[in-house]
Amino acid sequence: MTSGMNRGMSGLDRRSLLRGMGAACAGLVAGTALDEARAHGAVSHALLQSNTAGAHAGGTMPTLNEPAMMVAGPSTSPAASLARMLAPLLSDALHSRPVAVSAIGGRDGVTGANAFEALTNPDGATALLVPGAACMAWLAGDPRVHFDAGRWVPALTDFGSGALLARSRDRAAGRVADAPLRVAASTAAGPELAALLGLSLLGIHAVPVFGLAEYEDAMAAFAARRVDAILLTGSNVPDRVQALAAAGLRPIFSLGVDGGGERDPALAALPSLPELRRAAPGSEPGLLEAWNATAAAARLHAAVVLPQLTPAALVAQWRGACRTAILAPAAAGARNAEQLTLLPAPDCVAALATMVADENTLLALRRWLASRTDWRPA
Repeated sequence: MTSGMNRGMSGLDRRSLLRGMGAACAGLVAGTALDEARAHGAVSHALLQSNTAGAHAGGTMPTLNEPAMMVAGPSTSPAASLARMLAPLLSDALHSRPVAVSAIGGRDGVTGANAFEALTNPDGATALLVPGAACMAWLAGDPRVHFDAGRWVPALTDFGSGALLARSRDRAAGRVADAPLRVAASTAAGPELAALLGLSLLGIHAVPVFGLAEYEDAMAAFAARRVDAILLTGSNVPDRVQALAAAGLRPIFSLGVDGGGERDPALAALPSLPELRRAAPGSEPGLLEAWNATAAAARLHAAVVLPQLTPAALVAQWRGACRTAILAPAAAGARNAEQLTLLPAPDCVAALATMVADENTLLALRRWLASRTDWRPA
């Protein structure tokens, strides 16, 4: 499907497409659609100003009568659950028809984000709800990634806490004192990248134990003494930290807030990594910015974003609707129950910018990752 066809779709056609795409959409990410999506990303800001001016002068400005939300991930993912909660609230706030929700791709959101980049034009009709795992894959240079998270326009972010806990060395029977710290991890580009990089910055020799994407699997590996440390992210992290600390695990550091420099108020007793580095300086200081970015991506539960060059008036509509939606009792209840922080604009803009690293930082991160694993960044 070409971008020209996509521009010509009615709202109903677009909603039907999104509902029917499913996992089969992965094959559409390549080829002409992807090339044209990249071309859209290269259009200058001057063109946006020209288009917006033309709309105000009497041209046709897109409307949000038929809004849609593409979820990067399966229908069983936490991001999809958030989308189902937000959709009716956004519909009310936008005074539109029900927001059509379509869940696409695997659990880390990369396939869904690729589809969004390839198939969505900046007409403001379709938003993406993307998990932090997709942003982490972008930071790490995952070869599957064909999107630029740095160009997305945020309308809402949903952050949780993050904390690394480890078995006390005096409890690690049979373990040599200077043996590497084995960290439960999903993949080289998973959320645990923030923990591994952080330990490296502290001068602690750590090695990942891959294949442990689910919390239950990581805990089983910990109980079987196959791993020594676990990074907690997602929902209810403060409660889980408290429970594991009571069971004998030792908290090492939190992922902080606002780039990791300040302590997380929900984990006030736990230092952030920059605090520990001030106490023990050294160890590749140039990688600290990379750690700030990976820490933010690991803490990101999900974000509602729009394509680059979406008209400012429609960005404002989405942002206003998101702000209204999170004030609803249903959103407040979910936020409190899962110990998450929903941030509307303008706060979400600064929060998402934390994980948008510059080219030198990305290069340093990917070089570090390649030197410590078999990872081959794109």
